[in-house]
Amino acid sequence: MGYVVIAEKFSVANAIKRALSEINVSNANVTWVNGHVVDIDLPEEFKQWRLDNLQDILKVRDFRYRIVDKKSYLRLKQYFKKGILVIATDNDHEGELIGYEILMLYKNYSNSNSKEVPYFRMRFNSTNINELINSWRSLKSSLNWRWVYKAMFRQRFDLLTGSAYTRLLTLANRMYSNLPYGRIISWGSCQIPTLYFIVQREREIESFKSIDYWYIKAELEYNGIRFNALSKHIYNKDEAESMLKAVSNARGKYASITDYNEYTKSIERPLPTRTDDALKDLSRITKMSAYKILHVMEELYSSGYISYPRTDTNRYSNNFNFAHAMMAACKGLGIGYISRSPMPRNGSNDDNAHPPIYPTGSYNGSGIARVVWEYIARRFLANAYYDDATMLINNAKLTLNGVELNARGNKITDQGFFKIYYYFKPIDDILPRMSVGDKVKVIDVMLVKDKTKPPSRLSESELLDMMERYGIGTDATRAEFPSLIIKRGYAKKVNNRFRPTGLGLALINTLEGIDARLVKADTRVMVEDTMSMIEKGKINDYKNALDDAISIYSKLLLLCKERLEIISSIGKVEHEAN
Repeated sequence: MGYVVIAEKFSVANAIKRALSEINVSNANVTWVNGHVVDIDLPEEFKQWRLDNLQDILKVRDFRYRIVDKKSYLRLKQYFKKGILVIATDNDHEGELIGYEILMLYKNYSNSNSKEVPYFRMRFNSTNINELINSWRSLKSSLNWRWVYKAMFRQRFDLLTGSAYTRLLTLANRMYSNLPYGRIISWGSCQIPTLYFIVQREREIESFKSIDYWYIKAELEYNGIRFNALSKHIYNKDEAESMLKAVSNARGKYASITDYNEYTKSIERPLPTRTDDALKDLSRITKMSAYKILHVMEELYSSGYISYPRTDTNRYSNNFNFAHAMMAACKGLGIGYISRSPMPRNGSNDDNAHPPIYPTGSYNGSGIARVVWEYIARRFLANAYYDDATMLINNAKLTLNGVELNARGNKITDQGFFKIYYYFKPIDDILPRMSVGDKVKVIDVMLVKDKTKPPSRLSESELLDMMERYGIGTDATRAEFPSLIIKRGYAKKVNNRFRPTGLGLALINTLEGIDARLVKADTRVMVEDTMSMIEKGKINDYKNALDDAISIYSKLLLLCKERLEIISSIGKVEHEAN
């Protein structure tokens, strides 16, 4: 009897084929799917959108299954006859759910129940040939059912709440505000809090009251080095002009050093790479969306150049093979192999499923894929093979005709990991070393007018950081929501920063006015916490957990149904915009 090995991607299937041929496994037939072959949907009775059955949607627990990838389904049916099933989907919660779906199709094909159908699970975190061979030699006899139930909970919760609230918003606005028939006003328990962060920042900007202030700026010189010193901020114009008068004739004269201190500061090398770290950094570096960057990372993984890119782990296991990753990184970067022993700076996160992201092969391509791979390779080397950097920081206080000025300087004195990982390296702003009583020549002096500034709109990196901090989504899903709210027309990017549209503002303002739990992060965090407890085995019945989570949104839905005319104002904004 042979085996039928099913991977989640074509390129991963090819990597498995190469690994098995290397150890002369001839009785394994390897194929692939393209993500989910099966998906769930509401029963047929909910096919027509109506306002009077929205509460019934939230009560659905028997779902309709449908084939969403017929081509893969037909291919699987042909392969199932060739042997015992080996599930080789991605080693994460979603991959586990896809594996479960494949197992159900396999059971149906075999016309048996699960106890009578043996199968295996092949687990790996990279497509490195040695890891795939080891994975084949240590096949697991079961899926990780905690992962399956966690993914099922998310899938069912998102379908039920998303369907009910999206229908409510859309139908109410069609009824009261002439929303075009094909226009959908979408709601999701992750996308709405993500939009809320953007709207909150916009509110802070709009409510900000700018205040004028002034300060003295002096250009000084000591031992041939020029630097700037500034006075405190002054919020009274007359006081500022009086201060300028005191120093206006100081050009060519000297200021006195009244205090000077310096100290060194260690700049720690980066931690091993988590998904969130990579997406936040690379969105700053490339100005691309996290969604696109994650797609590039998945392609690099499937092609054998990096380890699995969805991970919340930032520490290496004791048996991690640093040498292999180091050689892949050095070869791809065109530098010599590093002879020193690895000394990683480990973090405290471990998702107990995947290692940090690290290079598994030497990528020599170009474009965005090269930028992403090089970042991962350089960060790996910086973490494991380079020292912390050292910065000298010095501060000086000066007096000029009775006016106190302050100067600050910094300089990297030991490059450490910046030799290999140059991203976000501080720029040297040199302040000469001085002593109390020294005289410093005044080159120029001026009064500068400025005003307090509102906070800036959120960049994608900042938005992802807020989502992580407030528990919106996971390392595997977080990247999709910023792009999704742009696609929905709720926000747009201006100069690579998020700005809510009129529709987005109306959506948040209206729902928050009904009940803040509809838009704030806290309610979704409760859902994320429930999923975490399912994964950890603290909740064993995901169906009861689903009932509890849905009950909160069911009560909120009743509140919304009582305020349909208020909700219709969202569609009026959309109608006016068109």
